[in-house]
Amino acid sequence: MYEVISYKDKNKWEEKLNLLAKKDIFYRHAYSNVYQSMGDGDPHLFYYEDEQGNKLCYVFFKRKLNGLPFLAEGVDRDLYDIITPSYGYGGPIYDVEEKQLIKNFRKEFDEYCQKENIISEFIRFHPVLQNNKHMEESIDVSYDRETVFIDLTKSEEDILKQYQAKHRGKVNKAIKNQLEFRTFRNEQAYERVEDFYQLYKETMDKLNASEYSYFSTEYIKGLLSGFYDQSIIGAVFYEDQMIAATLCLYEDGVLHYHLACSQKQYLNLGCNTFLLHNAALWGKQNGCHTFHLGSGHVGRDSLFQFKYRFNPDGLLHFNIGKKIHNPFQYKFLLEQWEKYYEQEAQENFFPAYRRIPKKADLSII
Repeated sequence: MYEVISYKDKNKWEEKLNLLAKKDIFYRHAYSNVYQSMGDGDPHLFYYEDEQGNKLCYVFFKRKLNGLPFLAEGVDRDLYDIITPSYGYGGPIYDVEEKQLIKNFRKEFDEYCQKENIISEFIRFHPVLQNNKHMEESIDVSYDRETVFIDLTKSEEDILKQYQAKHRGKVNKAIKNQLEFRTFRNEQAYERVEDFYQLYKETMDKLNASEYSYFSTEYIKGLLSGFYDQSIIGAVFYEDQMIAATLCLYEDGVLHYHLACSQKQYLNLGCNTFLLHNAALWGKQNGCHTFHLGSGHVGRDSLFQFKYRFNPDGLLHFNIGKKIHNPFQYKFLLEQWEKYYEQEAQENFFPAYRRIPKKADLSII
């Protein structure tokens, strides 16, 4: 038995989620609502319950294909594809890990996709939940990269001990430099949005970050209001000036490192390491057992190495899932894409028909 709940019915969405003992912020209506406003598509919650009463929820974003430039003509019905949040994690969430539950859920969901003209599906599985288990029989699951977590069940002394020597040195350096860590929650966090955003924008400018990484003040406000009691802004101050900050979300014992920023001229004071060290301690003091730092941009890049030095033993696999629900229509979309852009589609991008060629690619034509 399944039911599909639209983002338009917030109360029912949350009601179904709350039937599960396991919780996670990435499945909440508030999280999906923020990403809908960014153009990820229309969020839906797929609720499944088997004959034994085992329950499962799966959040996905349904995106219409008819507006793509190469499909201006020749399509006589609405076509869609689906993804999990583009900046976050997804996949099924459940209390009882049973292979048959996953198998039955996928059977029902695949039938739903056929009825709804859904061509393809892309999942970013949740590293902490490791919810890619038992999915291999019904979807193409592959390893993408490593993510890092800090074990907050350890004592504060042992948390510091698990850091590599370089990070421990930076924490001590920050203390000697009289850096101060402060946390802002609820209304106080909301009042700090402009300060946080200014620092965040400066950081993105210096990194020459992609356009998608430039989240707006509305995005930050949306998270803080949607997760009013489940979010913090943690900030490091030097001589009463904010020089580094992070926005974290938390639920069910897991603290998620979401956004961070800092002033480059103060990095030599150890502010970034001091920031995450104190965020971890805050999480421990407030009942969290895991601080998930996430991954790097590509493989073991410098961002990954920075996170890795907090806990070399705290690695989790991040996996992705791909499924073509309608091979005939998928092939048709690729053909139309290649005809429109006059080049071959790249199968390493999924779905391949969603790739927008860079100007450099088009100049070769």
